[in-house]
Amino acid sequence: MIRIIIFFLILTSHLQVALGEQKLIDAIVVIVDEDVISKRELESRIELVSTDLARSNRSLPDPGTLYRQVLEIMINDSVLLQEASNRGIKITDGQLNQAMQNIARENSMSLAAFRQALINKGFKYEGYRATIRKEVTIDTLRRQYAARSSPVTKAEVDEFIHRTGGDNIEYEYRLAHILIALPDAASPERVNTALQTANSILDRLAQEGQFEQLANEFSSGSNALQGGDLGWRKKAEVPSLFSKAVQDMTPGDYAGPIRSPSGFHIVSLTDRRDAEQVLTEQTRTRHILIRSNDLISEEDAKSRLDELRDQILAGGDFAKLARLHSVDYTSGADGGDIGWMDPGGTVIEYENAAKLLRPGEISEPFRSQFGWHIVEVTGRRTVDETKETKRRKIESQLLQRKQREAFDIWTRRLRDEAYVVFPDAQT
Repeated sequence: MIRIIIFFLILTSHLQVALGEQKLIDAIVVIVDEDVISKRELESRIELVSTDLARSNRSLPDPGTLYRQVLEIMINDSVLLQEASNRGIKITDGQLNQAMQNIARENSMSLAAFRQALINKGFKYEGYRATIRKEVTIDTLRRQYAARSSPVTKAEVDEFIHRTGGDNIEYEYRLAHILIALPDAASPERVNTALQTANSILDRLAQEGQFEQLANEFSSGSNALQGGDLGWRKKAEVPSLFSKAVQDMTPGDYAGPIRSPSGFHIVSLTDRRDAEQVLTEQTRTRHILIRSNDLISEEDAKSRLDELRDQILAGGDFAKLARLHSVDYTSGADGGDIGWMDPGGTVIEYENAAKLLRPGEISEPFRSQFGWHIVEVTGRRTVDETKETKRRKIESQLLQRKQREAFDIWTRRLRDEAYVVFPDAQT
């Protein structure tokens, strides 16, 4: 997802230099397969991240740590962009224009006004478009990879409900995370070193060390420079590795080290809140439908409903008249009753007519794509659909978690397998 907001204009006045000009091949910092990252690109990105962290009131790591973390982000981006190219992913100008329009809309501007705002801040517009093209490319790769994930089965939903003590999703969780990464088939010595690092972080946390600062300094996660922040997650979206530990936590608690194929993890519960309750305003109605045809004109259909409405207002039986006259034969057999409807459950003309009525009132004849109607509202209620919708939500959340975890593991594997060379380190 593109997270470009308007203050980005202020933060990145130097970024376009690297994007708008040719890479300086005489100042190569790292070679990543068939790509290179130049010193100027890296310096621009570091300046961007530093300003962004400062404006977000996040602590800034020491220069060496910042350099290392930003460079790793750029290496990962390069690996993903090259993988996207190998898979034939190409963002067309039309797709890019749509992305730019979405960004402009998020900032309450037209695209022309947004473009002018960029230029006024000293941006090269084509350089900015190149940045967005990269983001859209990586997002497309992520969605393509996610589409390969197997669907969540009924058994997986049942197992999650059983494991978490029933179908009651009481909380959403805000998590932070530190990853001490390990490559595939790491040697016992390297595993032991990583474990020692994780344990030393836990010791510092026990001595009231700041989780955010330690994440900045030590984590290999993609969100390290955001203090390891994973954002808000519903229960079924919490990484499976942490789910059991997180359920027993209160805000401020942490747990680890937790071993996974990616390395050792430390997780912290930053905050917790009640999960959203699903309340739906439902309306129950009944109607009589008459359609025009070769024998009945539009005017005749409306006129017949006017007569039926007058009969009902004079004390006639709505249900009986619906059974006799309505050409909606399914509801007509039930006296015109179409049951309880959620918002959006029927055509807009019908829904709008029902909204204007109090229970017991009957509408004037109105036209929809199905013909001419009169409608009576027979009831309204507010329904707590939390329980009814939980299973569907759990299934969706488990799928998102499965896709996210699979993509993260795959990304780390691509990074481990990439040809990464630091020319200055060569002897």
